[in-house]
Amino acid sequence: MNPLQRKRKRGVILTPQGFQKLQTAKCQAESWENLDKRYTLEDLSDRTRLDSDTLMKVFHCQVGVDKQTLNSCFRAFNLLLEPSDYQLPQTDEVTSSQHSIQNFTDWGEAPDISVFLGRTAELTTLEHWILEEHCRLVTLFGMDGMGKTSLSVKLAKQIQDKFEFVIWRSLRNAPSVKDMLADLIQLLSKGEETNLPKTLDDRISLLIHYLKNARCLLILDNLETILQNASGKYDIGYYRQGYEGYSELIKRVGQTLHQSSLVLTSQEKPREIRRLIGENLPVRALQLKGLQITEVEEIFQTKGTFCGSIGDWHQLIESYAGNPLVLNIAFNKIDKLFDGNISEFLNQKTLVFGEITQLLKEHFKHLSDTENMIIEWLGNNSQRASLSEMRSQILPTIQTSQLLDILESLQERSLIEQNANLLSVSPMIREYINHQLVQKKIRANIQDSQRTSQKHRSITTREKNKLSFDIPALTVMKQQG
Repeated sequence: MNPLQRKRKRGVILTPQGFQKLQTAKCQAESWENLDKRYTLEDLSDRTRLDSDTLMKVFHCQVGVDKQTLNSCFRAFNLLLEPSDYQLPQTDEVTSSQHSIQNFTDWGEAPDISVFLGRTAELTTLEHWILEEHCRLVTLFGMDGMGKTSLSVKLAKQIQDKFEFVIWRSLRNAPSVKDMLADLIQLLSKGEETNLPKTLDDRISLLIHYLKNARCLLILDNLETILQNASGKYDIGYYRQGYEGYSELIKRVGQTLHQSSLVLTSQEKPREIRRLIGENLPVRALQLKGLQITEVEEIFQTKGTFCGSIGDWHQLIESYAGNPLVLNIAFNKIDKLFDGNISEFLNQKTLVFGEITQLLKEHFKHLSDTENMIIEWLGNNSQRASLSEMRSQILPTIQTSQLLDILESLQERSLIEQNANLLSVSPMIREYINHQLVQKKIRANIQDSQRTSQKHRSITTREKNKLSFDIPALTVMKQQG
């Protein structure tokens, strides 16, 4: 045999559609028959009567097996193996470029991520969920500035060759759900759908039709834009009036069997996603938390030369809860005013200024009165507090169920932190809260002073009026005398 000749691969492997069909049936069986516990290889071997090595080949979809093996796997989960469920494996001669799916991409207004560092663990998790576990719906959530948007673009760029369509869209300008569906359907149909359905339900059905027929990756960024602002009333995860249709879209994409993935980014999870999430279900959510010290050092050493001890770096990162956007603002200040010396900056004991103040102001603007009361209470406590302490000390009394919902919402937005069942806020949040309380007292004192001054002026005016009223009478009395 010619040593350069490649060994011919034999057998067949599952297509993406066939793998999705088998994976979904397996997950349903785990949920219904195995108390939501995943089957081990031994369990699957007993069920299919195939050895573990063969099963690994089936689920990895790279090494060919005989068609009877695939039939055994499908019959074990009451499925019928169809010609569209399997294909010949690619030969070794296929180049790496041919392994990639010829895809269509539309990045909309996605930001430039040519310089992207960190978030390795998060990228690995997201890739695994989408490519290995074939999750239909994935949500990235966390405080503004944590890098959700950049991470969603980096993820899509990294796995785009596994999809026939990649579409990235921002909801920052709050497009209607019908307009968004029209945009997506036009792209997925390559302009062939010229007469779109009128009803929301039919448009969602048409979108799912395309999600079934092709492997698509859709990203909707800034979902919080279409969620309700609290406006003094506590309401977690509900949509603004006129945008409730997005809830139906998200539910149906998460619940309906198809071979595509929808990625959402938001400051908190909408209600329907909370109900759909499950470890063995094709719907997942990942909270994006602060960066680690090694990631911060790697990112910000590219912006300039900064000096500081390990303790300084730790203190700076903890002060800003590892938020990349806020840290970037701080590092710009350190670079320009302190010549890169982190210790000197920390010695000023001023964490909140300028853009950071505006960023936090936007977050607090959307909090309800009750949320504000709770976070202010935590900000005024130098020590971490337990739930029982909060229940006994916060007045007026809040129902436990409402308190739990509010604390969950505040945690999702990275506004409060939890450690060993004790709750607190970051130094940055505490400084902002205390500054706002001081400003509130100053405004109250000014208003009191103005009211007192106004009252004094009113009294003086009345006395003057009385005096001017009495002068003619005194003149008459004098003339009569």
